[in-house]
Amino acid sequence: MGNAASGGGGALNFVMMAVAAVFIVMLFVSGRGEKKRAAAMQDMVSSLKKDDKVVIFGGIVGTVTGFKDDTVEIKISENNKMTVLKSGIVRVLK
Repeated sequence: MGNAASGGGGALNFVMMAVAAVFIVMLFVSGRGEKKRAAAMQDMVSSLKKDDKVVIFGGIVGTVTGFKDDTVEIKISENNKMTVLKSGIVRVLK
């Protein structure tokens, strides 16, 4: 009777180790994707130049008019300008 109980425990341990291995692989793969997205975003922001059209968080579209340290000044209409963090830029429009 003791052998039957320990045999079931071995199978359970194997299943738990397999689940843990799958979980670790999923964490590794999702981390790599996030790093790629962050690197692409950094490249996009570092390649910004004056007169580029950009979209910032909230869907606001504007034209880059200047730069300071980690901020960008964008013109959103004829008489309105905003200063936003470079990290707030979602994408550059062609």
